[in-house]
Amino acid sequence: MARTSSPRTWPHSLKLLFEVSRVEPFSYRFEITWKTNNDLVADASIIRHFETAWIPGLLQTPAYARAVFTEMANMHVLDVRNEDSAVAARLARQPHLYDPSKRFEFILCEPVLRWRTVPNDVLLPQFDRLLMITELPNVRFGIVPLDRHLGMTPQNAFQIYDNVAVIETFAGETYFESAESAAYLRIMERLWLDVVTGAAANEIIRNAMQRLRD
Repeated sequence: MARTSSPRTWPHSLKLLFEVSRVEPFSYRFEITWKTNNDLVADASIIRHFETAWIPGLLQTPAYARAVFTEMANMHVLDVRNEDSAVAARLARQPHLYDPSKRFEFILCEPVLRWRTVPNDVLLPQFDRLLMITELPNVRFGIVPLDRHLGMTPQNAFQIYDNVAVIETFAGETYFESAESAAYLRIMERLWLDVVTGAAANEIIRNAMQRLRD
């Protein structure tokens, strides 16, 4: 079970998530989570993402984000299909990428680029956007290659907003602070030892694009 410190210092929507998550249906938590993630990005100085399956939300194109939310709605059999609101909320946090006072770290496992989780005509513009993001001066970007001997097994995706860690599962998201969050910070630093960056990372992205065109 997640242990957390007092939620009094957390964004209002994050406190609301904890208050309703034990009693409300998933569709309600789904909407609260969009607002929570926006608050976390806005309030944090350093945002870190480690992803094993999807492009991080901060980097998604509108079409890719829509495909992700549609899959989630189908998986959880939501009665209310509000992908438009979800996409708009996700895009609303992306201007923070261009805030020089914030730092971002993104590590993607190569299967994120290899699995055909969305149509090819959605993936190609998404990969173009990744190449553009890697050039931002406040972004650190790396890929864990499939043929790399790993020092740590990538067990699950997670995000870290300063001292708040968010772990994603099929059932939803779990939030940690304090010791648990510090553990994920150590894991993130260890994962950086297994990545490729710069030109080598861009080459993996371009190879993925070429496979889509072949």
